[in-house]
This record gives sequence, C-alpha cells and structure tokens, in this order.
Amino acid sequence: MRPLIGIPCHAGLRADTARPIYGNNRSYVHAVEDAGGVPVLIPLLGDLSALGSLLPRLDGLLLSGGMDIQPHYYGETPHPQLGEVDPQLDELELALARWAEREDVPTLGICRGHQLLNVALGGSLYQDLATQNPSTVRHSNWDKPRNTIVHEVRIEKGSRLAEILGTYSIAANSLHHQAVKTAGRGVRITGYAPDGGIEMLEVSKHQFMIGVQCHPEELYKDDPQWGRLFEAFVEACDTASVTQVVRTLNRVEHQLGANAH
Repeated sequence: MRPLIGIPCHAGLRADTARPIYGNNRSYVHAVEDAGGVPVLIPLLGDLSALGSLLPRLDGLLLSGGMDIQPHYYGETPHPQLGEVDPQLDELELALARWAEREDVPTLGICRGHQLLNVALGGSLYQDLATQNPSTVRHSNWDKPRNTIVHEVRIEKGSRLAEILGTYSIAANSLHHQAVKTAGRGVRITGYAPDGGIEMLEVSKHQFMIGVQCHPEELYKDDPQWGRLFEAFVEACDTASVTQVVRTLNRVEHQLGANAH
C-alpha cells in the first residue's frame, strides 16, 4: 500500500464567491503523488483532540509554505514588517510538528514548514530579512514565476540532504521574507544561501525530519535532483508504514497468545 502523507490546509476565501474554504497549493499534492505517496489534506479543526483519530493512520507529514508564524512562539514581539498570521494554523501545525518529532514520523517542511519545524523545536526566526538581516540576495521574489531560479544553495558534506540530492550545490527558487535565525533543539543546519542565510535543516536522531527554505514542489518536474527529495521522503514514509503494520501484527499476535492461555 502507498503511504498516507498528511498536508495541513490553510483557510481562505473562494475567489468567485468569497465563500470560506480550506485548501493548499496543488503542487504539494502532485509532488507527493508523483513520488508514490497518497496526500491527505488536513483541515483546520476546531478541536485538536480530534487529531487523535487521524494521526495514527498517517505515515508522514508535509508542512507547506504559507503565511508568517506568530513570533511569541519564539519569545519575540511582532516586527513592523511581520506579515499576515493565522493563530489557528499555527496551533495546528505546531501540534503536528511536535507529534511527528515525538513519534519519529517522517516529516518534510517547505518554506514556512521549514521555519515551523525550527520553531517547534525551540528555535527562532528573522521576522523580516530585508530589515533584520539585509544582504545583496533578494529572497522575496513573489513578483516572479514560482519556479524562477534565484540562487544556489550550498549543502554541507556528510548531511542527509547531500546524500539524497547527490550534490553539494543546488539551484533554488526563493519566495520568503522570513528565515531561520537560531537553530532549535537537535536541529542541524545543512544548507546555506550565498549570503549565509539558512536554507536547509535536518533534525538529528530522527529517521526523516528535513526542512528546505525554497519551494522544491515547483522545481522537481524540471530538476530531477529535487525530485529525489520527494522520493526519499515518500520512501521513508513507506518504511514507517511497514514498521507500523509489523508492530500492529506483533501486538495482535501477543494478544491472541495471551487469550489462548
């Protein structure tokens, strides 16, 4: 069976009717599907305890891009250039990230998701790169096509990402105004922009918990190296799925054996 991979939704309004909806970019769904996984969209639930019925069924988690994260989660007050935030989304995704870290569930964070993984583990962010850490690299390129290559990312030797991507340098797009500032608990920084900005992270002692600041879901069809990231992610989720089945079978066998006595 193909692994089930949860992707949280964002709240929005339908363009033609202004009706409230939950959704996410199709590119995330297609990237997971093309790599062999089955995407499962997770709505913003009013009662997070309801996640208890869903999470045991998931084999992996993809945290997508999106709006800014409330800075009080990393001990700061809002910067004047802080963008739109959604408290309900923050609450949901932080709960999911902490569950994934605790249960060793394969997780891929993209852009906001990359930043959120770091915050969930106690790290901090630049709320606005242009004013807090200015450089010659333009990171917020929302006026360009989403697959526009902006800069190279230097990948640390010996990292999981270097192993997966098969390179120490890769071309990336750039669609963000926030970034990781200080690394969270167990977080290893493994990729850098030309200006030294943090572009990739991995969580030590976790089977697969990786974050990338760029948007590989917009690049993988043209660049097979980025396709390897989704393939490795889905493969890790598939392994987790098999492991869960084995544990369930062992538990059933143990119960049957106990009942036989």
